[in-house]
Amino acid sequence: MIDLEQVDRLIRSHRFRYTDEDQLQEGIAAVLEAAGLSPEREVRLGRRDRVDIMVGSIAIEVKVAGTAASALMQMQRYAEHDEVQALVLVTSQYQRLPHKAGGKPLSTISLALSNL
Repeated sequence: MIDLEQVDRLIRSHRFRYTDEDQLQEGIAAVLEAAGLSPEREVRLGRRDRVDIMVGSIAIEVKVAGTAASALMQMQRYAEHDEVQALVLVTSQYQRLPHKAGGKPLSTISLALSNL
């Protein structure tokens, strides 16, 4: 069973080099694979929702631009899907978001802080 703390720790412990969002997604997926997990990229949750990475029941969204409000709205939509039990937002900017979205645990990882 994959848990949110494990995924959070794996992502936070790695220093990513990227020039765009796609490269960052590839890097995160590679870190998760190296840890023995099986991430899936670009997973369609519904007609209008496609999450960047799913690992088990954890939805991982990667943002290199955008506002905290738009990211939170997106995470709340993902939380409405039964297959999502926890959420991770990985962002290149500092974002202060609540610890839950749609009643499900949400971890926000700011690479601007963790890659200092």
